[in-house]
Amino acid sequence: MKITDLTQVAKTVATRAIKKTIQFLMSNYLYMIWFVIYFTFAWYMFGMDFQAFRTVAIIYGGSVAVALSPIGEYILRLFKNCRLPATSEEKNYLLPLFEEVFENAKEIDPKLNNDIALYIMDDMHVNTMAVGRKTIAITRGAIATFSADELKGILAHEVGHMTFGHTKALLLTVIGNFLFTAIIWFLRLILIVIEFLLGLVEHKHILFKILKFMTVAIKFIIDIAVMLFIHLSEIILALNSRANEIQADVFAYEVGYGNELISGLYLLQKISINGNVTILERMKASHPHIAHRIENLELLEDGEIDE
Repeated sequence: MKITDLTQVAKTVATRAIKKTIQFLMSNYLYMIWFVIYFTFAWYMFGMDFQAFRTVAIIYGGSVAVALSPIGEYILRLFKNCRLPATSEEKNYLLPLFEEVFENAKEIDPKLNNDIALYIMDDMHVNTMAVGRKTIAITRGAIATFSADELKGILAHEVGHMTFGHTKALLLTVIGNFLFTAIIWFLRLILIVIEFLLGLVEHKHILFKILKFMTVAIKFIIDIAVMLFIHLSEIILALNSRANEIQADVFAYEVGYGNELISGLYLLQKISINGNVTILERMKASHPHIAHRIENLELLEDGEIDE
């Protein structure tokens, strides 16, 4: 191969990488903002100096590396009780559906990981999910509920999450939540110990009573602040998640399974029991209302809105 050809290939690869990175950041900007907020908070709790920055970076970097590695994905599959299709019925029915969808998706996104595999969750709830970089899982409940064509639409939706990097962004957020929670529980443990020790000596001097009261007050303030912080994070991240669901729906439409996904969503709408939900629950919902998803897809199918 000529040097000019190699240069052209390198430019093409670099261009695709840049476009993929920009696409990832645009699709998950709220996840990324919250990731920075968590990191900054942890840095502040450790002292806000270079040593603290290095410590948090090592802890955070190590956690993220594990989460994004095959080990982290394997652990998540264990938690979700995922397994590969095992019976002849599962293999002969599900794998051809998945392979068809995946091949069509590759035409839209040639950079899709070739190692993406379909897993089954032995759960009768109707659910599907994309995990990490190469895991798409579907419950036995979903397999029993949807038709073969509807399953294709749903699988195309999950592949869409993969192509836009939604699953990787979510892993970063989960790690951020874990680190934040660990720091808070560490602080609360220290305050509980101090409160206990002051309780042993508070009868000896009024100063100990005052210190114990201050410790209890600080712990109460931290609990309230954490509760508000977590609610705020869930609301902000839910906004990103709902946008991601619409984006994955559009991907399924682009791959050619828009009508199949619409049919599956109509069925899901019929069997869903939402009941009365509070405003806060609606704000923290990770998925848009099913009717809105159907509406968006139908408008796409009718050519009334752009992709």
